[in-house]
Amino acid sequence: MVMDGVKKRVATLYRVSTKGQLDGDDIPMQRNACRSFIEKQGNWELVKEYIEKGVSGFKVSASKRDAIQRAKEDAEKGLFDVLLVFMFDRLGRRDDETPFIVEWFINNGIEVWSVKEGQQKLEDHADRLINYIRFWQSSGESRKTSIRVNEKHSQMVEDGIYRGGLVPYGYKTVNSGVFNKKGKELLKVVIDEEEAEIVKKMYDLVLEEGYGQSRIAQYLNEKGIPSKTGKKWTSGAVNNVLRNPMYKGYMVYARGTEKEVVSKEKLEELVIIDEEKWNKVQSIREKRNPENVKNRGEESIITTTKSSLLLVGLVRCGHCGSPLCTTYNKKKYVRKDGTEYVKREAKYRCSGKAQKKVDCDGQTLYSPKKIEGVVLDELYDYLDQLETIDLTSKIQEFKQHNTDKEVKTLKKLQSEFDKVNSALVKLRDEALKIIMGESSFDAKVVNDLINQKENELRELEESINKAKLDLESKKVELSEMEELQRYIPVWREVFEKASVEKKKMMLSTVIDKIVVFRDRVEITFKISLNRFLVNEGSHSNNDALPTELMPQTNMDELSMLYYIQMTGGLQSFFINRFRYRRGQCLRWSEWRNTVRQLTAFDR
Repeated sequence: MVMDGVKKRVATLYRVSTKGQLDGDDIPMQRNACRSFIEKQGNWELVKEYIEKGVSGFKVSASKRDAIQRAKEDAEKGLFDVLLVFMFDRLGRRDDETPFIVEWFINNGIEVWSVKEGQQKLEDHADRLINYIRFWQSSGESRKTSIRVNEKHSQMVEDGIYRGGLVPYGYKTVNSGVFNKKGKELLKVVIDEEEAEIVKKMYDLVLEEGYGQSRIAQYLNEKGIPSKTGKKWTSGAVNNVLRNPMYKGYMVYARGTEKEVVSKEKLEELVIIDEEKWNKVQSIREKRNPENVKNRGEESIITTTKSSLLLVGLVRCGHCGSPLCTTYNKKKYVRKDGTEYVKREAKYRCSGKAQKKVDCDGQTLYSPKKIEGVVLDELYDYLDQLETIDLTSKIQEFKQHNTDKEVKTLKKLQSEFDKVNSALVKLRDEALKIIMGESSFDAKVVNDLINQKENELRELEESINKAKLDLESKKVELSEMEELQRYIPVWREVFEKASVEKKKMMLSTVIDKIVVFRDRVEITFKISLNRFLVNEGSHSNNDALPTELMPQTNMDELSMLYYIQMTGGLQSFFINRFRYRRGQCLRWSEWRNTVRQLTAFDR
């Protein structure tokens, strides 16, 4: 309480929310207006100034605004009597917060004044209503401004227009020949051919060699290739390149946020990576995400191709289910001249047993030659069998039963999202009418309905995102099938000439998992491929043979020869891949070797 004849101590607060305002004359204008207003009061004197530079009163909560917090602390200490601002919206533009800030100062004995709007009092209900409505209007204006800016940017992106700023690696800007209203020539984005080749290499390193973002950054730095800023590459910079849909021709705004907008039409002139390859790279990286790896249980995933061993990431211990990882053994050897040398050899090691995480009665170490030999032998036979089958109709069937179904599901979810969102907009409009006293609806009922619709929207949004991922996954799987169909005749030749990293990536498109026991190796091929073998006159690895065609468990050599002849001869025997001995599934290579010995024939 200020005694008569004693000057009131005044604190002023100035705020600008953008860099443009900061570089201009907004704060000096606010300061001059406030000082002039103080002089006119006669018994006021300026004792403190609080300045906020580039702080949004709408986006930033008062609890995170240093100037507001300092003003409250000083008010509690009794350092001023009046808080003066140019306009009340300098205190904030949040309808759920700013009215209560004003009320806090008033309740603590501080008068709150505005140069343009006068004093804000809270002496009756009307004062409180005016206090709330003022900031509700400010909040609404901020929302409208934000919406207008976002809409403008979104519309520009949807129309494929460059919005300014640093262009992504692989692109550059050139003069467009088009001028804006101020006579300034606009820029357009075009492909930087030299950088585009590096972008293509980065995607190839993921797709063909299984590289991660850190390994790619190391590769580029070792090659002396600078980033867009001329500095060394970081894993984060590589990650931005590998995630940006602009490389497949789609501009994007607010990437990775709820407001993300992608251009409706593909801009062919901006395509560096074809869409199929871009989607495959996203699928590979998504599967390697640590959270996804953790949630996939015993599913095999190649998370890295660094190991010199071919099957790490696909192979597990059959006794405890733990992944087989890489370890190295050192052995001494003696040359003919008597000198010794040490050879470092890579081995497969059961991680569960070695680290004593689980009880495992299997081996600790496994020989790469034995495991990899068995797997490759089985793989080549599997591909030989696929080569005898027309996969075209089966691939089309897969597309109809899977990708088309996912598209329908996604459309249905998006339709539901639009309906709920429309209902939410109407409810929020009704809430505003209740505040203005223009609605007969109960405020609590409307508020509960708003919360309900907001929850429904969040759930639908999660479902839509999941459906999008599922659809992309199905598309990638379909693409892999079509690619395998094209390359089956030369798959083995390409594989044998490839680097270890590329071999691993090729194997991951065909093999689902490999399980190793003390006495055998079990290989599960991709389900999407095995299903093609059904009803095509052939049997997949897991198909049971008709009882009347089943080899007897005690079949001797002469009976086996007779059996081969009765079931269509040696060629039919090979195609059908009969793998039975003593009632158990037998590796095809063992059958082949047995038959070769019995008949002295080769394929």
